[in-house]
Amino acid sequence: MIPEAFRLAASGRPGPVLIDVPKCVQKQSVRIERWPKPGKRDAIPLPPTAGIDAAAAMIDAAQRPLLYIGGGVIASGAAGRVRRLAERGGIPAVATLMGLGALPAGHPLFLGMLGMHGARYTHEALEACDLLIAVGARFDDRATGKVAAFCPNAKVVHIDIDPSEHGKIKHAHLALAGDVSAVLEALTPRTTAQPRKQWRDAIAELRAACPLEMPDSEDARAPYGLIRAVAQAAGPNAIVATDVGQHQMWTAQAYPLSRPRQWLTSGGLGTMGFGLPAAIGAALAAPQRPVILFSGDGSILMNIQELATAAEQGVSVKIVLMNNLSLGLVHQQQSMFYGGRSFATDLSSAPDFAALARAFGLKAWDLSDCADECSARSTLEQALAAPGSALINCPIDRAQQVLPMVPPGAANIDAIDHDSAGREPDKENSHAAVA
Repeated sequence: MIPEAFRLAASGRPGPVLIDVPKCVQKQSVRIERWPKPGKRDAIPLPPTAGIDAAAAMIDAAQRPLLYIGGGVIASGAAGRVRRLAERGGIPAVATLMGLGALPAGHPLFLGMLGMHGARYTHEALEACDLLIAVGARFDDRATGKVAAFCPNAKVVHIDIDPSEHGKIKHAHLALAGDVSAVLEALTPRTTAQPRKQWRDAIAELRAACPLEMPDSEDARAPYGLIRAVAQAAGPNAIVATDVGQHQMWTAQAYPLSRPRQWLTSGGLGTMGFGLPAAIGAALAAPQRPVILFSGDGSILMNIQELATAAEQGVSVKIVLMNNLSLGLVHQQQSMFYGGRSFATDLSSAPDFAALARAFGLKAWDLSDCADECSARSTLEQALAAPGSALINCPIDRAQQVLPMVPPGAANIDAIDHDSAGREPDKENSHAAVA
């Protein structure tokens, strides 16, 4: 049964398997005459050659194709192959929250994260594309917004290891079932190398016309500035974990992620408390790399007892606690969509987190003690350079919001951003570059 459980866990789309061992069995003495062979994942056949050829023909014929990269690209180790496809065909790419890192943040073809908190130019490009190549992605509502309005002018090629995902949410004109790494290896040489300069120039105009705004990105006491300052001090080798909430979305928008598995975050169920155990696991697995955890005052309380684990194991995890004395993302939705009626999101009675960290045996710093931006940045650098685990309490104004934000049930193209808050978005100007 043990090898079978491992086979099930590793086969198809990987996932957890529960083995229930009753106590009466645990207490028995048994003799193993011959150990079973370890469980291995089932072989995954390639899609038919005709399907791969058809996908290549659709890519070659498209004038405005886009790659839609999901977490399956990371899981299959296919980041290098998706990059080769993008570069060979001059195909711009977007990523889900779980697909971040598949392409480096600074890559000229990478348009950033799509979905609820994606940039307007990203969604304008999706609106204008004529072919969407979905790779290891499942079209979840946080990525697509209103599905009927998602990529309305595009044909869809969907590559995924799980056939049940094909057509489940968005109709696929061509579905290829298989491991995305193997499928991309077979697909890319069949496509024609082309620069697609006109399409890329149009996207560059969109990017210039409606960029992702990051207010106060030079101020280490503001959300975007804090994330940028941490990234600069931690260096490119850092592993970045998050909990769930505003800090997670700010980090997804602003941190310059450059490689697969640099980014450890909880997608799907919004599991507050995920970050600290994930960061400890990363520090144990890769002790030579800096490990940064961005958390919030609501999330850190969900698993704060794991500070004892960090101290016991002697790991080095730097916790950047973005503390706005509230459940920030819920408070933001209450402010934006429920007339400012706030309920169960006020955490003003939160503990002194720096003192609490010290009580667990960790070092701690508090940016509320810093008189100005310069001293805050200096304190951050000192804390991140210190050996061992540490907590840095970073006060954040509760009124700060993660923008853009797609209203519930709306299309991505109708996201509220810093310019459009309180008015209808100006689609005429933003579509001009593509037209």
